[in-house]
Amino acid sequence: MNRIRRTAGAAAATVALTIGLGLPTAGTAHALSSRTFSWNSPMTAGDCTMFEGARWTLYSDGTATFDGTVTSGDNNDAWLMWARVKDANGAVLGTLTNYNVQDRSDWTKFVKNLPSKTQRYRWFASGRFNARLYPLIRRMSLSKHC
Repeated sequence: MNRIRRTAGAAAATVALTIGLGLPTAGTAHALSSRTFSWNSPMTAGDCTMFEGARWTLYSDGTATFDGTVTSGDNNDAWLMWARVKDANGAVLGTLTNYNVQDRSDWTKFVKNLPSKTQRYRWFASGRFNARLYPLIRRMSLSKHC
């Protein structure tokens, strides 16, 4: 009877992993650490503006999320952004890569298309970085182009 229970447990684990549910592990009991970097004043590049309150949140597993609002004074523009992580001295540790690569020649470029000059666009993006750098990250910088 004991042998049947163990086999059934193993079978349930195999099914759970196969369909992507996963099983709880000791690692899932711990929440990810995060650091949020916000820009409290508008940024401009050409005809484009990114409004105050834009923020990157970096997680200890090497993932990152962006939330910001952008617009342009011209139709059919695009906001281009590159995000760098830095240490306490301002030295560049690395550049975030875009989770949804839009330009295969530059995986570090984030792009938000701005079709109408009369609209503000909420921009959500996801990125990645080397998780081993997380303890060293104290600052971020953005390069931008419109």
